[in-house]
Amino acid sequence: MESMISITIKILPPFTPNSKSIEKVFYFEKSPSIIDLLIEASNNGILKLDSVIDSGEIKNGVVLLVNGKTVFDVKQKLNKGDRVVVMPLVPGG
Repeated sequence: MESMISITIKILPPFTPNSKSIEKVFYFEKSPSIIDLLIEASNNGILKLDSVIDSGEIKNGVVLLVNGKTVFDVKQKLNKGDRVVVMPLVPGG
């Protein structure tokens, strides 16, 4: 797996199937987009995709972070070692 691209995803409730935070590393042959990673997480049963994405767009109330920075484009490419977090918007101050 030396030439594989590793991407870590952390998913927080309510987007997990079991109401617990899940963190997993996925390996890809080429740089995936965020949507590729989300689909892979969904196919592995750790993400409720329809609660995060609608018609190819991030749903309201969902925050996607890549290396700690908010992203809005699910087509954005990821690089080896990137860390993606899927979490609910938590208003407050």
